[in-house]
Amino acid sequence: MTYEIPIYILLAASAFCLVRIARGPSIPDRVLATDTFLSIIISIMVLLSLETNDFLMDIAIVYAVLGFLGTIAVSKYLEVRKLGE
Repeated sequence: MTYEIPIYILLAASAFCLVRIARGPSIPDRVLATDTFLSIIISIMVLLSLETNDFLMDIAIVYAVLGFLGTIAVSKYLEVRKLGE
């Protein structure tokens, strides 16, 4: 099985996420774009792992957990900062 076309589509989507990260009008928009970018990268890693039977699946799982925890931490920080104003 070849996963070339889905990988190219995901790479194009990640380029759009990088543009949103760079030009995002607010911090929550950038956090959401970063989370989406991380999800796309995890998807690419899973596809590559299926194609090569490599250990990328384990790394993808770790990235997913760290990305989730990072998003929660930034959201909590933004919530506390809003309450402190």
